[in-house]
Amino acid sequence: MSSAPKEPPATPRRLATNTHLQVENTGPSPRIPYRATSTPPRTPLALHTPPPVWMSSRPVTPREEYPESPTSFRPRASSNQMKPPPFSLGQPPAPRSRRLPKLFRSPKRALIYLVLLGLLGLTVKVLGRFGKHGLVEGGLGVGRLIWKRHQKIPVEEIDDGLCRFVSPVDAYQRDLRRLRKLHPSSSHHDPLSHPHPPHNLTSHNSHSHTKSHHHTYSPTGHLLVSSDPEAPHPIPLLLDLGEKRWEELLSRQSRTLSEAVREYTRRYGRRPPKGFDVWWDFAMQHNLVLPDEYDRINLDLAPFFALPKDEMKRRMTMVEDMAETFTLIIENGQVDIQIKDPGGLEWGGTLPRAADTANLLRAFSRFLPDMRATFSIFDQPQIYLSWARRGSLVDLGLRGEHTTHLEETDSAHVKLSRSCAPDSNYRKEDDFSEGKSFIYDSLEAGDLCQNPYLIPIHGLTIEPHGHDSHPRPHTQLLPLFSLAKTSINSDILITPLDQFNDNPGNDPAWENKTSSKLAWRGSPTGISMMSADLPWRQAHRIRLHTFAQNRSSDAMTFIVPDLGQDDEDDQEEESNAEPGTGSPESHHQSHSQEAHSEGGEALHFIEEEVTTREAMTFFYDMKLAGDPIQCLDEDGTCADMRTEIQWAPHQRGEELNKHKFLLDIDGNGWSGRFRKLMSTNSVVIKMTMFTEWFQPHLIPWFMYIPAKLDFSDLTDIMAFFRGTPNHPELAFDETAAALARNGQCFVQRMFRVEDLQAYMMRLFLEYARIAADEGIDMDFYLDDEVVEGEGEGTTIEVVDEQDLGPHPQGEAGIAPAVADVDWSMEGINEKEVVEVDAQPIHLEIQAIDEILDIQQVDSWQSEDLVDEAADEA
Repeated sequence: MSSAPKEPPATPRRLATNTHLQVENTGPSPRIPYRATSTPPRTPLALHTPPPVWMSSRPVTPREEYPESPTSFRPRASSNQMKPPPFSLGQPPAPRSRRLPKLFRSPKRALIYLVLLGLLGLTVKVLGRFGKHGLVEGGLGVGRLIWKRHQKIPVEEIDDGLCRFVSPVDAYQRDLRRLRKLHPSSSHHDPLSHPHPPHNLTSHNSHSHTKSHHHTYSPTGHLLVSSDPEAPHPIPLLLDLGEKRWEELLSRQSRTLSEAVREYTRRYGRRPPKGFDVWWDFAMQHNLVLPDEYDRINLDLAPFFALPKDEMKRRMTMVEDMAETFTLIIENGQVDIQIKDPGGLEWGGTLPRAADTANLLRAFSRFLPDMRATFSIFDQPQIYLSWARRGSLVDLGLRGEHTTHLEETDSAHVKLSRSCAPDSNYRKEDDFSEGKSFIYDSLEAGDLCQNPYLIPIHGLTIEPHGHDSHPRPHTQLLPLFSLAKTSINSDILITPLDQFNDNPGNDPAWENKTSSKLAWRGSPTGISMMSADLPWRQAHRIRLHTFAQNRSSDAMTFIVPDLGQDDEDDQEEESNAEPGTGSPESHHQSHSQEAHSEGGEALHFIEEEVTTREAMTFFYDMKLAGDPIQCLDEDGTCADMRTEIQWAPHQRGEELNKHKFLLDIDGNGWSGRFRKLMSTNSVVIKMTMFTEWFQPHLIPWFMYIPAKLDFSDLTDIMAFFRGTPNHPELAFDETAAALARNGQCFVQRMFRVEDLQAYMMRLFLEYARIAADEGIDMDFYLDDEVVEGEGEGTTIEVVDEQDLGPHPQGEAGIAPAVADVDWSMEGINEKEVVEVDAQPIHLEIQAIDEILDIQQVDSWQSEDLVDEAADEA
């Protein structure tokens, strides 16, 4: 995304209280300038209050209650429980009045508490006698709430069908104690080896170190690794950061409709859209875990608020006439699919993709006004606004003003620099580099303008985009719904359903998986058509194969946890050598061991060196599979691919699932297999440049492991979780298992059909407000009657997953695609197919709707002047 030229005063940002970490005071993001006072940052603070529970706008039954946070059970909130204060950075907590605890204010209350404490002690004693019938694998069960901080993985489940998140930090602590026992000399004075270590891994004894040795949280989304020999290993810090971020998100979610309205107004500075109460009831009925986290919708719709109503209508008509699109028409709660361009049907997936989108929306279309929405059939984005133009539109829209600059130039020629701010890293430095780093913020790490190293190594940015491209790019703001976008695109993001129901196949439990290698098989997608005049060998999937198949004898160096292994290796070498011939390097390599003996608390790291052949053979099983596709035969590109690439056969899910580590990487667009991989018992390492609808809900280093697309951090990550060629026993295996478990829980509780529907319903409620005629009030007012029979809630049908794909890949034309679509749905008519001719195609389904939501931004300067400067750059 782009930002406005003027930035508000920066609020100091601090991601963690840690003497080993330094955080740059960057203020608002260069790409998202409105991440200021109105939008809670995604970074964590230490929590001082227990996470509250939501309460629905109707009576909540025990089965609708959200079960727990990852580290503690969530006590049910009473009706008068106050929400914690709004989350903000750089502001001290409000002063509290000094009063005696309630326990001491009344003798009668004190007596009652003493009696209750006695009963509690008796209960615990009785439960202890009953063993596992009273306790659940070391976690005390209280109804549906379970505290599972110190359980081992895998965890025995209470039979209520809920997957429970666990603590990767606690798993790391157990791993660390186990590994230190393998090298006892490394555990002296280390509080992490205590049976009950402190949860905050990033805290340090104030007397441990006198000189500075900091890692740095960069605004580019990366943790920059310090070269200081006493710096801690970065991965435990990232695990701690991820868990705190998760806890903080849970703690500040709204629990009632009135709270949700207040939070919405606080974030976006306006009333929620009409129908918000119905959406909230849907969210509560289906136990949405993070009902307030829909900033993605606001980011996408912000510029459209600056368009006058008649201009918005004109642009909606423009996109309907675009080639290779389909339009969903909502009228009286029914949904029609309109395809004006028969050429779009040449791809067999167009009609199934349109049908699946309509099927997803039919459950709530009756709550939408009559409206129309146009969707791209492609996997890639199409809208490339200039940085200045987007910034001005967002600023005007959020101030309730309309732009008078309506004649935008719509060019098919894409120049990426125009979509970046003049002070961005891409515009300032061609060879911008930050050195060794790990991703801590996946959204910022995917920002092309701040991380220009991505541009020459990803297929989407390698291939040219012009008038003859598919899809054809546009440089003016158009209300086009797309399945994928990057940080510089202005498409409206929707939820893809491709591969949603793919079966992962037989999946062994973590401890029964036979391989600890990182596994991947895939096709050479990424560039729509590879040819001799393109550097196709630099595309991300081709590079991945080349990287993993490197069998060079050159030395390869990576960082590993310092668990005292080098000291023992050195002692063995010295015992076989003559006295006094010890290597001076061995003393240098064990620098962090000295720190431990001096009372250091953190796990440090050292470097290990092996041949590239050893490393690649030990860590990876990643290969391109099948045959060359998306390449030109005429210029010899396909022949070159056949010759240069050692093609592997495709692997079934059952074979890949034998690996503890699975890789997910972009294809032509987003990765459709991500949900399937996350549903397994393996931990997923994800590489992406795309923004996805679930990104605010998917917590890196808590539910999955993010990795860079240049692969520079991949071996360091694997060395931590899998062990190394020299020391395979030094693997943080239980920590990886905890991440895998949380990935499964993310799919089961946050990546369901209901979660897709919740996103789309909220999106289209917002879009209905933007698309409404002039003078129609589309705001929600809390004092109004929510729905008829509010106390009982509003019932919204959930589409069965079996009605969603998988997509048939029929031959070109409409017949195979239409014949294979499952149109039979309860309460609606079967499909009616109209012949493809010069006339538009109308396929009658049921209800659709379109919801949208916006966010905040700041001011702009002369957009034309800035655009000209960008073109000159």
